[in-house]
Amino acid sequence: MTEDHQALKYSFDTSAIIDGLERYYPEDSFPAFWSRVDELIEENRLLVSEEVWEEVKDYDKPAKDWLEGRRDSVLVPTDDVVAGDVKAILGQYPLMVKVFKNRNRADPFVIAVARLREAVVVTGEGDDGNEKRPKIPFVCQQLGLQCIKLIDVVRQEHWQF
Repeated sequence: MTEDHQALKYSFDTSAIIDGLERYYPEDSFPAFWSRVDELIEENRLLVSEEVWEEVKDYDKPAKDWLEGRRDSVLVPTDDVVAGDVKAILGQYPLMVKVFKNRNRADPFVIAVARLREAVVVTGEGDDGNEKRPKIPFVCQQLGLQCIKLIDVVRQEHWQF
């Protein structure tokens, strides 16, 4: 990290974790990448909503295995403050969790954690969301939050491999 680089925090969505582990940077092929991610964790800059854990623990073994040993360091519990912000987000974007039949239940929590902890949202979702299909990038744009892909973390952190 360079001196002029502000230490950003990141709120990871389920899709960002899955993108990293299964689609783009498998741990066995990119150990240096995951060492850098672990440095973010050690610096308390990588945040994962408790609801992301709930999504992965039953449905995605690689993400569950990766998060299992890091839960104490990254997990942000769904307390009253987070729940209140999620309620406010869903008040504005009620279709956010209804459109995908429970598949994206963590999405408003990821956004709430980012908003409350002044973090950047990291997701694998596309930018094709709208009022009728409010995906994370669309809602973040509406709320004035920065939302990026996993590769953008590499760029913002100035990582080189």
